[in-house]
Amino acid sequence: MRVDSAPSMTSPDLGRLIIILQPRAKQEGLGYNRRISVSTTEGCQCIAQTVEPENTAETANPLNGVVLNTTVIRKAPLNLRLCRGVNLTAVQQRGVSPWTLLSFAAVAFMARTVMLMPGPLLVILANDFGTSIAMAGQLAAATFVAWGITSPLVGPISDTYGRKPVLLIGILITAIGVLGSGAAWSYSSLLATRLVAGVGAAMLPMTMMAALADNLPSEKVGKAVGFVVASSWVGLALGVPAIALLGYIGGWRLPFYITGGLALALWVPLYLSLPSGQRQLGQKLDLINRFKVIGRQSAPWYVFIANATQQAALFGLTTYFTAYMIESHAWDEAKTAPGLALLGVGAVIGSFVGGLIAGRDRRLEWLAAISLTGGAVTGLFFVLEVSTWILVAVAFVASVLVSVSMPVLTTLIMHIAGQSRGTAGGMFTASAQAGGVIGSSAGGLMLSLGSYPAVGVLFLVASVLSASVVGLIIRRSPAFKLRGSDT
Repeated sequence: MRVDSAPSMTSPDLGRLIIILQPRAKQEGLGYNRRISVSTTEGCQCIAQTVEPENTAETANPLNGVVLNTTVIRKAPLNLRLCRGVNLTAVQQRGVSPWTLLSFAAVAFMARTVMLMPGPLLVILANDFGTSIAMAGQLAAATFVAWGITSPLVGPISDTYGRKPVLLIGILITAIGVLGSGAAWSYSSLLATRLVAGVGAAMLPMTMMAALADNLPSEKVGKAVGFVVASSWVGLALGVPAIALLGYIGGWRLPFYITGGLALALWVPLYLSLPSGQRQLGQKLDLINRFKVIGRQSAPWYVFIANATQQAALFGLTTYFTAYMIESHAWDEAKTAPGLALLGVGAVIGSFVGGLIAGRDRRLEWLAAISLTGGAVTGLFFVLEVSTWILVAVAFVASVLVSVSMPVLTTLIMHIAGQSRGTAGGMFTASAQAGGVIGSSAGGLMLSLGSYPAVGVLFLVASVLSASVVGLIIRRSPAFKLRGSDT
């Protein structure tokens, strides 16, 4: 393949395109006529390309390692656009419709609500099944365990067979698990159905993130991810209090029936709004190789470490907020409900802010500073001797600050994962679950050793570690430079 104007092209992506295409074209006997023109669109240099195959073949050729079409047909051009060095397929140029984004937001809200819904019902469940509250609490743990195990396994499946079938099956399994929980006749049957619900819910969040990254230019992914993540935290701000209210009105089965019914109702708009991704013909599911592609690189592991440590502070704050306010400030369970809702609102705001930061210059410097500040404010929450509502305000600020990282880090992992976004997203979710375990388990250990100030120190150290990885390692690595931005 010859590109006469190639010496004037400075885009590193175009260089990779030429290197990858040439050997494949020679191997398969395909010739290409390439016409390149340069224009300016919205202030960025764009290179419009038309690639016309001279021969017919049934095997697609990769562009930057991405299979663009499953069948190359004679005289059927492949139209691409390179903007700021970003290869935009026709799908990415179309973007994601508002209806799709709203459907994703509703699914994220539902997944978070399903995850957290046992909390307000623990006392009722314990009384009904004749067990302890601690034993009833294992229902929530079952969901987290199922989520942590399933999410890494689902990623390669969505990478191989497409995002749409995984999302549709996931929402269906979630609805079956939640409805089955409402019909449970014993503690063991309820535990089993919670495991089913956890498996279904685990298939949803990062598959949606991968779908956004598949269908949007990199500079727009951050805002979309921030919107969906923020919508999930509405599940804490509004969904969990609604579960508590429904349980008070109609017993513990009613919340499961209503939540399961709403999850089932989401299947139709999700089916209608999801873009139909093209499955790569002849590709087989190779779990080990998918994990190798991500695991043998150092860059994703830095993101996983930063995410796990920051999520330890976030989940630790939400876990010990109620106990701290009850034991140290003489609150009762009723008073903690609005405080928890306020933490949820803070997480919503922080996620929106993270989405705005994710696509901007100097986003990693901002993230490091915000994470460090969030850890300090979280630590102060557990040591300040002030009036209760001032303390709640401090917790609210802490929840805003420690929630900023998720959309930024999600955008980074989607950027470096290439065509293994689902696999990387599953591993990213597992790191978040690991952070939740660290925040709750290590927090409990610190509580037994040094009371609540020691818990605050733990979350401060976790945030300092996250900020250090972001500021000292990720920020300086070329792998994390989002195309189209200066880092």
